[in-house]
Amino acid sequence: MLSPASTSTTTTTTTTTTRIYHPKHRSWCPKHECIICGSKAIGVNFGAPTCAPCKAFFRRNARRKEILQTPCPFRDPNLLNFNNNIDNNEKSNYCSQVRYCSSCRLRRCFDMGMKEELVRTDEENERYRQLVETNRQRRQQLLQQEQLENSLVIPRQIVKASDLLHETDWTHLSNVVFAYETHCLKNYIQRRKNLFHTRIQIPDDAWVKINYHSSTIVNNLTSLTSFLSSIPAVQNLSKFDRIFLCTHNIRPLILLNLHELEQLCYSEPWELTCDNLSAEYVCGSTLFPEYVKTKHRAEQILITDSVVTRLWLLVLFFSTPLHCYYQQTLPEIDANRQQTIRQIQDIYVTLLWKYLLHRHGELSAIRIFSNLNGIYLRMQRLSQAVNTEIRTRNDLSIINEAFNRAVIIDSDNK
Repeated sequence: MLSPASTSTTTTTTTTTTRIYHPKHRSWCPKHECIICGSKAIGVNFGAPTCAPCKAFFRRNARRKEILQTPCPFRDPNLLNFNNNIDNNEKSNYCSQVRYCSSCRLRRCFDMGMKEELVRTDEENERYRQLVETNRQRRQQLLQQEQLENSLVIPRQIVKASDLLHETDWTHLSNVVFAYETHCLKNYIQRRKNLFHTRIQIPDDAWVKINYHSSTIVNNLTSLTSFLSSIPAVQNLSKFDRIFLCTHNIRPLILLNLHELEQLCYSEPWELTCDNLSAEYVCGSTLFPEYVKTKHRAEQILITDSVVTRLWLLVLFFSTPLHCYYQQTLPEIDANRQQTIRQIQDIYVTLLWKYLLHRHGELSAIRIFSNLNGIYLRMQRLSQAVNTEIRTRNDLSIINEAFNRAVIIDSDNK
């Protein structure tokens, strides 16, 4: 226990030395003290552990060097030497009221290692504020999107048990996806690679464009028929029924299958140029702009879900005749066999709807299904017009003959 006299002596000694005495904020844990004024530090700021007021002080005054020249109002004038005999350690001496003397406070900030270059300029502050505002708006958008998704998830909770996918449904879906990738996608990529084994340029020659377009679309058709022939429901049909469906419904699926293939396959810009030049010649100047718009519209609104598109191809294949106008000798089947085909189509429609409900919820399922119908009707109108061009133009007869051969499954040609 110290006596009052000894305490008084200690206090007097402390206040007259160069060390700053902080009676209110003295701590036995120096790492928690502000190195400038002795208050509780909030962290390392501008290179030194400081409290919030000293941090703010340095940020405001770091570039105001004139403050360092301001005389300290708390120093004894008798201790100053105006004869240029200033002691070398004079700059290390600070007054006892460092928080109330801007000159001593700023000098101590620099001496303790606080760095001016770490203080943001006005331009940097503006960029920082813009970044904060951008992040705030982005968080609000994400929150709104999350709330919207949560609201769309609600209908999933009221789906009937009969609408849920069972194990056999998942097996069927997996088989369809695998069959398309194995028989359609791989064959299409390999044939296209053989077609583009070297970089080519289509000259301004009609026959070159016709032959090129014929080769690319026949590749599309043969890849699609290869996929269809691997589906058990198609294999179980009679040969006559398969010929009936292929003859009526393969050509109308060219654009839809082309959309799916283009989503999965990367093409070089020069390859796309060749595709567009040949398609422009075959479609003609009137239909080609609609051809481009239809492809672009499909990319915008069709969902990038391979299961949906491939099931939709099967639904349309087992449909009633999609195109039956371009050949009078097309085969016909009786009502009983048509009923069997419609029952198969119903199976795929139900499977598609169950998958949409399970994967996307009721509201999104309705939207996706509506988009599928809408974009295909647009594709069908365009396909009908293009096929009319191919049937009626003498220079495109070679394409018409190639298409008629390609729509038939290989095993049915025997």
